[in-house]
Amino acid sequence: MISRRTLLAGAAITTVATAVPSVAVAGDGPIDGTIDGTTLPTFGPACLTAAVVAMAVHEGHAYVVSRGIVPPRLSEVDLTTRKVTRTVELPVGEGGWGITVAAGKVYVGLYPVADVYCFDPVTGSVTRVGSLAGAGGFVWDMVTAPDGQVFAVSYPNGTIWQIDPSTNALTRIGTPVAGAQYGRYVGAAGNFVYAGIYTPSALIGYDRSTGEFRDLTPEPLRGQKFGPFAATTDRLFAGSDGALSSMALDGTDVRTVALPAGETSIDAITVGADGTAYVTTRGSGTVWSCGPSDTTLTAVANPAPADEHRRLHLLDATTLLGSTGSGVLWLLDLTTGEFELLDLIDAGFTPAADKPQSIQLGDPHLYVGGHWVVTEHTVPPGAGPGRRIRVPGEAKTLTWLRGELYSALYPSTEVVGINPRSNEVHSFGTIGHDQQRPWQAAYDPKSKLLAIASAPGTGKLTGALTLLDPRTGALDVHYGVLPDQSVMTVAIDDGIAYIGGDVVGGGGITPTRTSAAIAAFDLRRRQLLWTVEPLAGERSIQSVAVKDGILYGALKRTSGGWFTYDLKTKAVVRGTNKLSGYGQIFTDSSGVYGETNFGGNLYRLGPGLTEAELLVNNLGDGWYTVPQLTPVAGRRHVVWGLADRDLVQLPLP
Repeated sequence: MISRRTLLAGAAITTVATAVPSVAVAGDGPIDGTIDGTTLPTFGPACLTAAVVAMAVHEGHAYVVSRGIVPPRLSEVDLTTRKVTRTVELPVGEGGWGITVAAGKVYVGLYPVADVYCFDPVTGSVTRVGSLAGAGGFVWDMVTAPDGQVFAVSYPNGTIWQIDPSTNALTRIGTPVAGAQYGRYVGAAGNFVYAGIYTPSALIGYDRSTGEFRDLTPEPLRGQKFGPFAATTDRLFAGSDGALSSMALDGTDVRTVALPAGETSIDAITVGADGTAYVTTRGSGTVWSCGPSDTTLTAVANPAPADEHRRLHLLDATTLLGSTGSGVLWLLDLTTGEFELLDLIDAGFTPAADKPQSIQLGDPHLYVGGHWVVTEHTVPPGAGPGRRIRVPGEAKTLTWLRGELYSALYPSTEVVGINPRSNEVHSFGTIGHDQQRPWQAAYDPKSKLLAIASAPGTGKLTGALTLLDPRTGALDVHYGVLPDQSVMTVAIDDGIAYIGGDVVGGGGITPTRTSAAIAAFDLRRRQLLWTVEPLAGERSIQSVAVKDGILYGALKRTSGGWFTYDLKTKAVVRGTNKLSGYGQIFTDSSGVYGETNFGGNLYRLGPGLTEAELLVNNLGDGWYTVPQLTPVAGRRHVVWGLADRDLVQLPLP
């Protein structure tokens, strides 16, 4: 096992304040009618964040855009004083992946409202430029060309756009790959614009002189995803799956340098005046250099291990500035390898309520997973100081075992254990096997195994069921246990893991199957017992749970369907009413429950029901993943959930 006492020096633990409500929580008695969730007392934010999704540099200041905060923030950081000097709120969305500076102004492309806004640092004004896609769209990347024109790419229409900073006029250049959804990265050099288009993947060049698109994908790398980009006056540099590529501006003279073992892709890239490329890689988070004639990458430093990097920028010939998704800036001396870390919260960024990823009652604390942070709450929250414990990813799952937390992380699929007493985070390795998004985990006391469900990355279909033996640290990955579908959920009953699938997989690829499956997997023998497709045409099963021989399932892509499956008779019963959305199903001695998204409602699903009973409504949509529940210590039939992004105690019948 690999151990980390602190992932980012000086920033491993940060105090978090939570407030105790002045009114009593709901009692343990029976529910009489539906409870309005807006009337329930709350316990403050479930987790706090300074996560960012983009960075640009202008006149000695870094500009970063928040992630998961509503409304999103554009914050200005003085790189001399190391302090946040100004923050403006952007009118829509939850964050902004695209950012660039042109004509002295900062342009930001947002999601999931695909609008572009322009911030003028001189006047402090914010101006809407226009929209690049419909509802749920992303402005994934932006760049300023040598002549000062701004270019952007968008999702889900896979389109390239141009903005004239002198007028903010928005022009649609076109969709270079028919049917492609992701315009993921954009670059510019000379008179060319370059785009990394996904699903299907291609490296596209756009000649601004002729208005023509050209496929520049190098044949040996065809099928890989391209981007991010950087350029000199005569060469384009691009990251891809497993390699750093460079080429002449017209796509000729292609050179590739393979990434070191264990590194999957390039997160960020910049190029010095001498043609040396500096990159960070997904995996270790290491900073690497590659000179014009180098055939391998050379490690320079690792300021933020395993973190996602949003942008690299050379402040001068020897100083490299980097920004990470978890809300940290670092400055690296390229000559010595020494670096300085700046946590944005320490710099004056006011943390805001994050959208939680997971929730788990420990002993005695309550834990909530967020972006690169697990928040530890005293119980009840506010009774003492809380803590923020840094982890190398998004904690998609949390499980409490023998005094420690176990988590599977996005995007690395690393499985870690967290010791709250020593603040040590130790690694059991990664799931790998093209997986990217862990969804749920469950522990089996019989086999003493932790079972983890996961989905692949974009363009892949097949998920995995991974078994961790906490005693030995061994990971056993069962890839393809559900052929051509993700494994979205896992529940355990009497030594059997019950799983549910999603035929859409990681998205961006045509499914090969039409109906999602459920399956039973014997954990002691580590073998599949049976598989069945309970509902023809239903493509996604978000969650399953088992109680008294009945498997309960929540459907995703029908936006609110549910069903039961009798494990003895094999009978399937579809719920006669729809739920508002979907979430993870929770069971206790009193019954089967689920808090669902799209409005935030708590339902009772069983036992013995064919129509779901609405218990609590109007809880909002505070979850980043899907709604989840965990018990409240010392209280029967009361669970922790969310009201918007605040902790709330929810009574069960």
